[in-house]
Amino acid sequence: MRSFHEFCQSKLIMNENDLDHYAQVSDAALDNAYHYGRSKPGTFGYEANKGSAKFALDLIGAGETDIEKISDAIHKGWASVARTYNDPLYATKPEKKANRLKLADMSYFDLPEDEKEKDRVVARAILQAFHSK
Repeated sequence: MRSFHEFCQSKLIMNENDLDHYAQVSDAALDNAYHYGRSKPGTFGYEANKGSAKFALDLIGAGETDIEKISDAIHKGWASVARTYNDPLYATKPEKKANRLKLADMSYFDLPEDEKEKDRVVARAILQAFHSK
């Protein structure tokens, strides 16, 4: 499996603004579905949205349209960030880190259905945005 850095080097995303756009698409979709609030650059949520978007776009750019396959890629992108991002929140909520790492270590197909649905929400939004441009 390629690293997040290697994914970011792909030819699909020509600049950071493109990736930020799809991260915002992801963020908006999650906020609309779950009312999380919008993430800000430099936060775990924003970085996780970027990771998810990048992994999804790698597949979508190759022609993939299957929501389950794209959702799997989204989970892998989120997991890559969850494993490496040092969220300041962990100082007061270490259980948050433990929960994220537990989910990151699970394959998409082994996730509880409610967690899979979050990935599907993002997959549908990014796929639609990609084909709308």
